[in-house]
Amino acid sequence: MARPESGPGTLARRPVLIVAIACLAAASGAGCGYSLRAPFDESIRTVYVPVFRSFSFREDVNLMLTEAVIKEIERRTPYKVVDSREEADTILSGTVLFTTKYTTVVNPNNLPRQIFADMTVEVSWEDVRDGGDPEKDPPVVRFSQSVPFFPEPGETAFLAYQEAIRRAAVDIVNMMEEPW
Repeated sequence: MARPESGPGTLARRPVLIVAIACLAAASGAGCGYSLRAPFDESIRTVYVPVFRSFSFREDVNLMLTEAVIKEIERRTPYKVVDSREEADTILSGTVLFTTKYTTVVNPNNLPRQIFADMTVEVSWEDVRDGGDPEKDPPVVRFSQSVPFFPEPGETAFLAYQEAIRRAAVDIVNMMEEPW
């Protein structure tokens, strides 16, 4: 069996081959519409987020969700959150429909071992740049989060609801992305 050719010319050809492959890969992906940026609408500059309403008996979950959504918008999007409707291009409003918890696993003494904290939220995102249509309601999207927690090692419902709020905020900002 013949050995592959090796010598001073072979090592010099490797970087050229690597550069050629990299250029070919970059050129083939350039025309496909792929992008490394998140697909947010660049014509929108500002968002107003009023305090979410709440039909839940759990106190302050709407305030914590509003704060989490604002932080997530500022962290992940090019949008600036403003303090008034007049300054905003869009309005992101929402309602916490309900929060509940239920036991899924009990021990032999009928004490809960695993509990789920559930939260359901409705969100609408309205474009108000052109004055909006007062007779047309913006579309509403419903999100549900279910987070397990385990009371025996010391996990609390508060921590589970914090995680549900974090996940809901991520989902709400994901909804703000443009479709592919």
